[in-house]
Parts: sequence; structure tokens; C-alpha cells
Amino acid sequence: MKIIKSASSLSAWRKAVSKSVGFVPTMGALHEGHFSLIKASKKICNKTVVSIFINPTQFAPNEDLNSYPKTLDLDMKGLQDLSVDVLFLPTEEEMYKKVGDIEVRPSGLFNKLEGVSRPHFFYGVSTIVSKLFNVVSPTHTFFGEKDAQQLRVIKQLILNEGYNIKLVPCPTIRNKAGLALSSRNQYLSKEERNYASNIYQGLLLIKNALKLGEKRPAVLKELFKAHIANFSSFTLDYISLACSESLNELEEITSKELLVSCAIYYNEVRLIDNFTYRPST
Repeated sequence: MKIIKSASSLSAWRKAVSKSVGFVPTMGALHEGHFSLIKASKKICNKTVVSIFINPTQFAPNEDLNSYPKTLDLDMKGLQDLSVDVLFLPTEEEMYKKVGDIEVRPSGLFNKLEGVSRPHFFYGVSTIVSKLFNVVSPTHTFFGEKDAQQLRVIKQLILNEGYNIKLVPCPTIRNKAGLALSSRNQYLSKEERNYASNIYQGLLLIKNALKLGEKRPAVLKELFKAHIANFSSFTLDYISLACSESLNELEEITSKELLVSCAIYYNEVRLIDNFTYRPST
């Protein structure tokens, strides 16, 4: 595995590769969710590039930038075990002073769901992903369905900016109890992770009610809220039933695909989860 720290060196490597290049951007603290994206890339592409960069522009002043999990040695071992071709490991100065500036186009997707409580977030994500795309020039990029809104933002970004990149969505990976894997899970003990799996159990209540024919979003949201209220360590940020494409909240369930998503504070740790659902016609 080559470790490259400068954009110019990565660009030089990329120019020598004529076949397909898969790209998995990460902020490190890698887990099986990340590894599933890398495995998908290796199945499809001739070469795979993984970046590790904790992007400061997607953190608000009151968020966990300074304490975000950092496990570089373990990350590198995991990447070597998967035979990743290149680890791109830039500094903040490299990405924000040496790589060309990006003007992010505002999007209606930015200010919904995650964007309500984190209005800065998708500007930061779009900026750094654009910069990374410009450096890596991948043919394919791999993002997890766990970050559902981010997936849709990146899809729109690729379309709007005319990138010749195929976006490959990859399924959410969960632990045995059902908790969606996340780097922020490292803030939790094993017992706390099992407790946090009750978030997913709440989403399953909505999924089962949908299957039984419940079509009133307000009723479905109350099911989830009542479930979460049983756990004193949980504080609800939001529960949403939205059009899967526009992310507009639904007043009634139609035949179109919907995204059911939530954000929960477990003490000080913010956890998100979701599922997509297409009603049978």
C-alpha cells in the first residue's frame, strides 16, 4: 500500500493509472462499515484509493472536532489487510491551501433533516468531497446508505458539477444487536452500544406498522417517540418520514419510496440511523 500525503503526488500516481479507480473518502476511525465500502470498490475497480482526513469545515464550534476518534495505526493495518492500493493522508494545509478552492452551490437538500441542527455540515462535506474528487479523479466512489442524506447530497453534487464518476451506494452495516456502525460508536462501551441498538428497534416499529398498512406519518412518528421515551439516556433530535428523493416531509404515505430517518443524542453522543421503504402498489 502506497501512502501519499500531497495532492501533487497523488495526481502523478493517478495519471499513470489507465484503468478504473475506486475512491472511499473517510475521516478515519475505520470499522466494518468502511471496510465494506472498500471491499465493494475492490470487486468493481482495478485500483482502490482510501483517504483519511478529518475535515474541520463540517464541524460546528460546539461539535467534537478535537475529540473525534483517531486510530491511524489500526486504520492503516486494516487497509493493508484489505490490500488497498493507496492511502491518501493529507493535512489541513494541503487540502485547504494547496488544493484549489471550491465554490459550493447551495442545495435544497442541505437544510433538511441533518441540516436543521447542523446547517454548516453539508457545505463542509460538499467542499471537501469536491476537492478530493479533483485530486483523485476516480471513476467510482463508494458511500454508505447509513449516511442517507449525505449520499443524496453527493449524488446531486456529482450531477451538478458534471463529474464523470459512478456513485455506488453500499448497505448499512450493523452490529449483532442492530446498531448501525459509526466511528462515533467508539465513544460508547460495549454495554452502551447494546443500549443504543434500541434506536434501531424504534425504527423497526415504524417499518412493521408501514407493512401493516399504517399511512399516517404523524402516527408513525408517535410510535417512535413513545419508544424512545422509554430510555432515559436518549434525547430525540428528530424523527422524519420524507420523500426519498427530495427529503421533503410527507403528510401522507404514497406509493413512492420514502426515507425514514432519525437522530438521537445518547447522553452527549449523537447517533443517526435510517431505512428506506417502498410501499407495495
